[in-house]
Amino acid sequence: MTTDNWFTDFNLGGRAPYLLVCFPYSGAGANVFRSWAGALDNADVLAALLPGRERRIAEPAIGDLEELVAALLPALISRLDRPYLLFGHSMGALIAYRVALELGRRGVQPPKHLIVSGYRSPELSSRNRLLHTLSDSEFVVELQRYGGTPNEVLQHQETMQLLLPMLRADFRIHETYRHAPQPAAEFPIAAFTGRADHLVPGEDMAAWRDKTAADFQHRLFDGGHFFISEQRQAVLAALQDIVNEHIKDDILLPFAGITHAAAGFEPAV
Repeated sequence: MTTDNWFTDFNLGGRAPYLLVCFPYSGAGANVFRSWAGALDNADVLAALLPGRERRIAEPAIGDLEELVAALLPALISRLDRPYLLFGHSMGALIAYRVALELGRRGVQPPKHLIVSGYRSPELSSRNRLLHTLSDSEFVVELQRYGGTPNEVLQHQETMQLLLPMLRADFRIHETYRHAPQPAAEFPIAAFTGRADHLVPGEDMAAWRDKTAADFQHRLFDGGHFFISEQRQAVLAALQDIVNEHIKDDILLPFAGITHAAAGFEPAV
């Protein structure tokens, strides 16, 4: 396993043909993907670690999506030495989508696949209450409704005082994001949905089909918003299917990587 400020590489040794780059949900760090290490054939797992958590807990969290993407992109590009796929759950799905678009603007070879999980198509408005402006007590109550944060953490006042700035920043990322129309992507997209997800219904996930001119898949899983944990094996099996599709279809030509255009990155407006 290797690390830098922005990413943790859970490669267990050797070198797989593909790289699966994973972006976590609000409040989570790279370690939510630790158990995926070695679980996929032909794909190594590289997980994003955003400021304000795990070994970066002393750093201020970033609450603006474009600022966050601009900050992490150079570190990611330095890692892209082979064909790659992007995966993100909830907030991470929005980050993964924006990363894919900005990589294209920098002249980087596009992902083989974008897998968005538990997050509505970006042009849609949220169906949920805005959290990042709530009082601390209201915010904690809403976090309980969302799930994903252990009750023992939510009920520990000192821990929550430490985590609340990071959690607010994460929710600010997706609650303040305003989508500008984009051309349909050339890479395929797969949308993963929990059948019992009370936060993101299936029709909001199905709307991702309009974001690509390539293949689109909509896969349903048992479980609620955090089905990626509840149905870990089923999610990994679905990811393996996607990797296998590319292994079967690809000639695995040398990775083109970055063109000269990547040197002049400017965030989208």
